[in-house]
Amino acid sequence: MADPQCWLLVSFDQWRGDWLHQPWLNLPCLQRFARSAWQAPRCHPASPMCVPSRASLLTGLRPRDAGVNHLDDFRMPANAPSFVRDLRDTGYATNLIGKTHWTPHDRPRDLRDDLPLMHALGFDRVREIAGPRALCRVRCELTDLWERAGVMQAYRDDLEDRYRGNRAEVVRPTVLPDELYPDIWVGTEARKELAAMPADRPWFLWVSFPGPHEPFDTPASWRGRGSCGKIPPPQPRPADAFDHAPAGSHLRRKLDRWPDGIDAGVTDVIRRDYADHLALLDAQFEGLLETLSQRSDRGRVAVSVISDHGELLGDWGLLLKGCFLDGAVRSLCLHRPPDGCPTPPSADESTPVPLTEAVWRIAGNVRDGGDADGLNDPWGPCECELGNERVRFEGGNAVAIPGSRDGARALGSRIIGRIKRRLT
Repeated sequence: MADPQCWLLVSFDQWRGDWLHQPWLNLPCLQRFARSAWQAPRCHPASPMCVPSRASLLTGLRPRDAGVNHLDDFRMPANAPSFVRDLRDTGYATNLIGKTHWTPHDRPRDLRDDLPLMHALGFDRVREIAGPRALCRVRCELTDLWERAGVMQAYRDDLEDRYRGNRAEVVRPTVLPDELYPDIWVGTEARKELAAMPADRPWFLWVSFPGPHEPFDTPASWRGRGSCGKIPPPQPRPADAFDHAPAGSHLRRKLDRWPDGIDAGVTDVIRRDYADHLALLDAQFEGLLETLSQRSDRGRVAVSVISDHGELLGDWGLLLKGCFLDGAVRSLCLHRPPDGCPTPPSADESTPVPLTEAVWRIAGNVRDGGDADGLNDPWGPCECELGNERVRFEGGNAVAIPGSRDGARALGSRIIGRIKRRLT
């Protein structure tokens, strides 16, 4: 068996998988990285919501088997399966910086109280922060810095105004200084963590960026830097959309929230802000690769890039995630072994790849010192679930799983097959 590899895992929150290989996006580092990496063009998360998707990634379980399938008040059991614990048990140093969302973020608390849980799940060192909306109530290392800088209350006031009246469409720059913007702070601190990983044993570092999750608040210094051409408009809403979304289904709840859709001008601004946020994250990733290039063990480090789910960005006149439309159920998934993939054996465009299984396969490859060839072995069932609605991806379509609620029937091949297309 080959020697174990070191592993840098970079994850993003709400980066839709089809917003990478587009000529109108300015993402030079990730697009260059992808040319020497294995990738899954059609990768699907276990759920189109943060908590169940992230629980599945860590445990390897379907969300319902992990005990969560919505944005529940969920706390990961200390004895849950964990690929990180498996790595640590074979001698890896295991660190994490960024967002996990394996504990409740919906009430005031301090994430540092969860360190014993994180250690039980396999991490030697953790510097955890919450997502951008939870940071107004959940304390962590970053919010301490906001308090000292005198910007905490301004951030809370800004969030309250953005989401007043159940809005989510407000686009304006953050009130935070650039160096304290969550994704920039994580990128800066992650470079320090990467530089400090041991050189005399295998290591695993998970850098978990909280963006490009809304609010749409990309710093003013990044405005206009994400696109190098006109961004295409979102998928229009079919005239019969409500007919295929029974009352109580997740899609129906989203249609009821935006019954008339979102103004095209607002949608355009949102999509441009999202592209600018991707460019900011691309620069953070570039910084990580630069730090990696300075390590003495760089020749034995594998690098993976994933996202937990997507974002609708105006498709069907809707925003955010939480349904089974294509934009919400497409994730990033790229993996580059230490020596790269000169001719990447990437998954075929029509092959549905389950994100959780991909991460666990990669973990096994890294531990065993393998290359990327095994990532094209046949994949297990590719399913996505939310609440008691479930779909199975088959080729380019999604079909309802018998026994899931009526709402899932609306999200089968008749609808998802219709909206499936590559952006041009």
